[in-house]
Amino acid sequence: MKSVRLFTALAVLCGVPACTGPDGPAGAAGINGEAGAEGPAGPMGPLGPIGPASGVNDAGLIASIPVSCLSPCHGFNGVVAQFQTSVHYTEYLANVASATPEAEWTTTGAACGNCHAVDGLQQRVAGNVGTTDGGVVVNLASGELQYRDPATGALSTSNYLGAATVAEVYCTTCHAVTNANDPHKTGIPWTPGSFPLTIAEDGGAINIERSPSTAAVTGTQASGPNGGNYGPGSTCMWCHRSRVDVTNYLTATNNVITSVHWGPHEGPQADLFTGVGGYQYAGKAYGQATHEQKLSCVDCHMVPMANNSNVPDHSFAPQLSACLGCHAGATNFNMGGFEVDVQNAMTEMETWLNDAGLLTRASAAPYVALTIAQIGDGNWADDQPVPSVGIDGGALTQDQAGAIYNYILVARGGAFGVHNPKYIGEILYDSYMALSGQPLASLARP
Repeated sequence: MKSVRLFTALAVLCGVPACTGPDGPAGAAGINGEAGAEGPAGPMGPLGPIGPASGVNDAGLIASIPVSCLSPCHGFNGVVAQFQTSVHYTEYLANVASATPEAEWTTTGAACGNCHAVDGLQQRVAGNVGTTDGGVVVNLASGELQYRDPATGALSTSNYLGAATVAEVYCTTCHAVTNANDPHKTGIPWTPGSFPLTIAEDGGAINIERSPSTAAVTGTQASGPNGGNYGPGSTCMWCHRSRVDVTNYLTATNNVITSVHWGPHEGPQADLFTGVGGYQYAGKAYGQATHEQKLSCVDCHMVPMANNSNVPDHSFAPQLSACLGCHAGATNFNMGGFEVDVQNAMTEMETWLNDAGLLTRASAAPYVALTIAQIGDGNWADDQPVPSVGIDGGALTQDQAGAIYNYILVARGGAFGVHNPKYIGEILYDSYMALSGQPLASLARP
């Protein structure tokens, strides 16, 4: 009986049936028959979570599993286990229980699938995106998504033209896994470099959606290390962006907040990290922190794991160990108290905007203001702009709209300024001045 269960467990971990299928099968069961989560569409469905040990000799099981399976993917410290703790995976589990996000985020001809569909990156790399009236995304090959509609002149976003039915950032989203290099198909053990990145590892240029002028929608090339080449981090930047060209998004006068979704999309870390994507005020100089000049996303979010053959951490959680080379002796990410300063600055801005009737956490009317308990509760990313509301009864000026945009950008970018302390401090300070006419009490301009 034990040998049968052992064989079953081995088949679960390394068997081909759990990994193939034109529409992607359900994930395989975990060890000892615990049910796995449903796998996404594509050439390789994810394994279910590893079940608790009971009734199987774990030592014998581990010794019997081929090393090519255990290292680095399916070991107890492996890539799969790490990935299953990531926000990418937990968000997928939450979404798969509801048909709405899965359907909306993979709709052919809509914008969401560019980043949310399991094959969104592959489609963009192949140039397979939709535009209207012959519109062209000038820097599509550098990650940009927006263009100007040649017929109407309107700022527009390219659309997903794939046909995936699953909204998940998965192995095959970031890595080019094919029949020729998939160990489940070839039987050849994985080796470093077996799964090349969908976005070439040499990265190339990255264009962030803030064009130099309104003359064209071209974005701005990020400078960064190695002449703007962020290496493997470029893969992250293709999706972790505002997806809004702020230069062409805000007009010179009469800016109107059209919905609670106005402004930068969730997860605009690349706009902040590169120090390119915020609304920048005329006559002000904007600098870059050392992070942007020397580092990339993977340096902090994919630290090599000593207990997994030094393969980068696929939980994507930032590790303090990545900071210690420059910040010796640090015990948390609040270097020099800057995280706390940014949190206090965000609360100052949140208070001002809420008093002006510009913030809500309601998804539909009535757009009630934040409560006293919600002000400064740390959930700034939940704050949304109130539609069709100006300041003191008047339309928003470009600088006022830019301040609201920057507040949302920093709130949704998370990390309390760590991604680029200098640039983030500057745009927060200038934004508060544009709104209130007063300097921030909690943060001096860097």
